[in-house]
Amino acid sequence: MTNMIKMTKNINKISVMFCAAAMSLAFGACKKESRIEMNFPDKYEGKTVEVMNFADSTVLASMVITDGKASLVSEENDSLRFPLFTQIAIDGRIRAYYIMEEGRVVLSDSMSVPTGTPLNERFSSMLSTLDSIENLDDMSLYLDYVETAYNDNKDNPIGSYFGIEWLKYAEPQRVDSFLNASPAGFRDTRRVKHYEEFARHRAQTAPGMKYTDFAGETGKGGTVRLSSYVKPGKYTLVDFWASWCPYCIKELPDMKQLYADYADKGFEIVGVAVRDKTDDTAAMVAKHELTWPVIYNTQRVPYDIYGFSGIPHHMLIDPDGVIVSRGESVAQIRARLQEIFGGEQ
Repeated sequence: MTNMIKMTKNINKISVMFCAAAMSLAFGACKKESRIEMNFPDKYEGKTVEVMNFADSTVLASMVITDGKASLVSEENDSLRFPLFTQIAIDGRIRAYYIMEEGRVVLSDSMSVPTGTPLNERFSSMLSTLDSIENLDDMSLYLDYVETAYNDNKDNPIGSYFGIEWLKYAEPQRVDSFLNASPAGFRDTRRVKHYEEFARHRAQTAPGMKYTDFAGETGKGGTVRLSSYVKPGKYTLVDFWASWCPYCIKELPDMKQLYADYADKGFEIVGVAVRDKTDDTAAMVAKHELTWPVIYNTQRVPYDIYGFSGIPHHMLIDPDGVIVSRGESVAQIRARLQEIFGGEQ
């Protein structure tokens, strides 16, 4: 009888241990896993790619590109919750976006978003639409789209991207009401606080306000200020640009024609190179034979003063130093100059 009781206790003990092990295995099997496989052009070989949290730019993981490839497997845990919006950076510049969610995605060397999971597929499609709208050069249409996209995706990470896009370019007076209606998880992030501050800078340098002066360099390294080129009695177009910005370079022929048409009527252009290397700026100035003055090596200073986020960014200043317009296309500026100077050009 005693032996039977001992046997029963041992069986029960083994059963409990087996059940505990089974539960542990089941728990582990239920953990969500996100895998991304990345492909890069040869020029990135040996470089380090970083995956960063979109909300605050903290680095979540880094890896070296080998044979044009890099991969990352992330497992959901208490400090890493899916889905999570991230950005992929090389040499400090954002190359792609990636939504961590359960499943496997692939990033090709020609894509800015990987494909293979529902949210990444949706975001990729929405970015294609946004690119098409951006090519129309219509800021009001752009803002309408990103605001709608944000409102339609508040319940998932895609919303954070489009909410930020709206904050970058929105009228400053609308920002407070927009954020008051936003979820705290979006509203309280470091990135949102950054662009909220930028909106205040835009309000302080809006049309009707006096322009704010700043310093940069000449092509030879000497110090020069914007006020050196904004001359009383003339309209001055300030073109914030960079050698690495394809949209900036694409519009240079139109800018040159604008300058040729109105330079003898009291119109000036001054280029301001932002986030650029002096040698790269100088090479592009020479390549495109720009004849207007250029301020070099201002880095992020103009961003912090004027609160703009993307380039090219144009600012037209009147003969009294008052800002006439900001963020307009070359075609819109031409229309303004036609009204100011008269005649068809």
